[in-house]
Order: sequence, then C-alpha cells, then structure tokens
Amino acid sequence: MDLDLRLLQWIASHRTDALTDVARTIMAGGGSRALGLGLVVIFVLGIAIDQVGAVWIAIVAGGTASAVATAFKALADRPRPPADLALVTTTGTSMPSTIAALTAGAAIALLVTLRWPTRAVRRIAVASLCLVVAVVGAAMIYLGAHWLSDVLVGWVLGAATALAFGLPFARIRLRGRDVSS
Repeated sequence: MDLDLRLLQWIASHRTDALTDVARTIMAGGGSRALGLGLVVIFVLGIAIDQVGAVWIAIVAGGTASAVATAFKALADRPRPPADLALVTTTGTSMPSTIAALTAGAAIALLVTLRWPTRAVRRIAVASLCLVVAVVGAAMIYLGAHWLSDVLVGWVLGAATALAFGLPFARIRLRGRDVSS
C-alpha cells in the first residue's frame, strides 16, 4: 500500500461527526458563490488599503494556478480516492487538487505583493494565510475528495504560479515604482 492510501484509511478510521461537519463546511465554502464573495471582499480590501494591484495579482495567480492544475489533471488522469473511503461524491480526476492550487496561489501572491505596515502584521498574515491553505487542503483529504499527494502537488503548482506573477510585481514596487494602486 502506498502512503496516500494508508493515510486516508487511517483518517477514515478516526473520523468524528464534529470534524466531518467542519470539513463539509469548509468544502462548501469553496463553492462558486463563496469564491465570488471572497473575491469581492478581497478586492474591496485592496481598494481600502490602496493596494489594488497586489490584489489583482493574487486573483490572477489563484485563477491561473487553478487553470494550470486543471490542465495537469488531464495529463495525470489519476482516479479519486475510492468511494468507501470518501464522504463526498466528486467527479473527474484527482491529481492535482485545483482548490489547493487556487488557495496556495492566491495566498502566496498576497504575501509576496502586499506592502506590510510592520513585521508583526506580516507574520500574522503569513500564519493566517498558511493556516487557511492548510485547513482547506486537510478538509479535502479528510473528506476523501483528494489524496495527500494531490493536495501537495496543488500547493506546489499554486506556489510556483504565485511566485511567477508576484515576484516581478514586488521587484517593481521595491525599485520605487509602486504599481499597487
């Protein structure tokens, strides 16, 4: 047995009603309405803190990471976890997780591109965004929608996409030509 299967079997044998409810709530939060609302909130926040450019980079990076992950799914053609280990019904192939790519892409792009007023605020943002990305990925594994390796590959694709979009933006801003407004 491989690590993915052993981990999911262990998780399945240790599920609780409370954790299942939390994981289902998190998965429901990834729906199109919730994502749309999240984009609006992030964009309004970007306007409020005068960093719209950074927010646009995060939105584009997250969307691009999700699209890249979708393209890779066709290449990998990996089946989802078996129905007897899954608490949710999913369609399509499993590798990589598009939601893992999207969340990592958007979060890392925000971390790279936003101007932070203090190191303490940046540390809190890093911890908070990393926690959100980790919890979303863990929920997908817990529910049996994805294997651990699907989520890990999604995170790597998201991070690479975020850095590809975010680092040039950050370099321009650091050179004194602030493009974030």
